[in-house]
Amino acid sequence: MVGTTHHGGTPHKSLHPRGFICGLLGLLLAGPAPLGGQQGTITYTHSVNLDVELPPELAMMGLDIPPAVSQDMLLHFEPSASLLVPAPKKKARTREGMFEMRMVAEMSMFLSMRGMGKKASVSRSPAAESYVDLGEGRMVETHQFMGRTFRVVHQRPEYQWRLTGEQAEHLGYMVIKATAEHDSTAIEAWFTPQIPVAGGPGRYGGLPGMILVVSVDHGHTKYFATEIALGDVEEGLIRRPEKGDEMSQEEYDDMVEEKTEEMRKRFGARRRGNGGGR
Repeated sequence: MVGTTHHGGTPHKSLHPRGFICGLLGLLLAGPAPLGGQQGTITYTHSVNLDVELPPELAMMGLDIPPAVSQDMLLHFEPSASLLVPAPKKKARTREGMFEMRMVAEMSMFLSMRGMGKKASVSRSPAAESYVDLGEGRMVETHQFMGRTFRVVHQRPEYQWRLTGEQAEHLGYMVIKATAEHDSTAIEAWFTPQIPVAGGPGRYGGLPGMILVVSVDHGHTKYFATEIALGDVEEGLIRRPEKGDEMSQEEYDDMVEEKTEEMRKRFGARRRGNGGGR
């Protein structure tokens, strides 16, 4: 079999549930993998769906919000820790392009906050960097919000994963489907026991193998591995982010909610001032 995928961004299903039991047991009982199989770098395409109806206070601004945004991310990992960072850009961005990306990120946060709990909104807001202590489950994420950098320290969510019995192949690795629900959000992940590290992109992990594909909220957010390079990771590359104002997750959630409400009121007042209200 070759590592093919459907156009919808899910691994190509190629095995049956009976084979799943035998395959998983065989991999888990085969003994510890060589150290080279427990560290390396995985490239993911991270996409966020923004194809939603704008509220009136934003629609009046005539913003050209794209239906989706995506970027490549690099997950550097070893048995004890991982670090997810943006992949280097081949071409330097213009100042206008950088401003547009910041606006899209902040509009995404604004839209996520509408009608949702705070925890759910932050989980849908992509972090610029994510460091995970895989042993203790401690996370440090950096977020760009309203022109500032914030360093959010918290525990990685403990997902109640359910193995479905579905197998597939992705990039030459056998992957197994698992599902979970967290903060009323549906999560679908495909992980491989052939990389025996309980990690994945960003907040997602806790399975008996590396997550290569994850879809959140029925495709609102996706991580899709496009390249796997196993081997030694440069010493000192995987480290806790140090830039930005440190906050707990609760403090960051409260700050985002407050600033987003200020933004909503400001846009609403501008709309009424232009004759858009009664």
